[in-house]
Amino acid sequence: MNHPIVKENPLRISMAKVGKAARGKHRWIGIVINQPSNRNHSNEIITEVLGDIDYRLFDCVSIGDQTKAIIKVKLEDYDSTRNALGDTTLLKSKVSSGKIRLVRKTLDLPKPVRKK
Repeated sequence: MNHPIVKENPLRISMAKVGKAARGKHRWIGIVINQPSNRNHSNEIITEVLGDIDYRLFDCVSIGDQTKAIIKVKLEDYDSTRNALGDTTLLKSKVSSGKIRLVRKTLDLPKPVRKK
């Protein structure tokens, strides 16, 4: 009994993408840290300042004696994030927007090359 070879993965099920409205609203915040640091150290500094506020670090570039970073926060956490960033001297919030492209432009950061 010979069985035909199945070329497709039977576990691969095509599903519709989540719609834009269902993904939730968020804000991008551009931050300047007043010391040069790598991504891990910058993440530690931001976590220390924001406490239990949920965020995601996207861009992080050390330029001279400072580090520029971009974080993404949920819209409902935006006000508390801005308050927490305003209460510290470790870092400073420079810009925020609903579009990361505008934050990168204001901070003068290039779009990172995506690894494939």
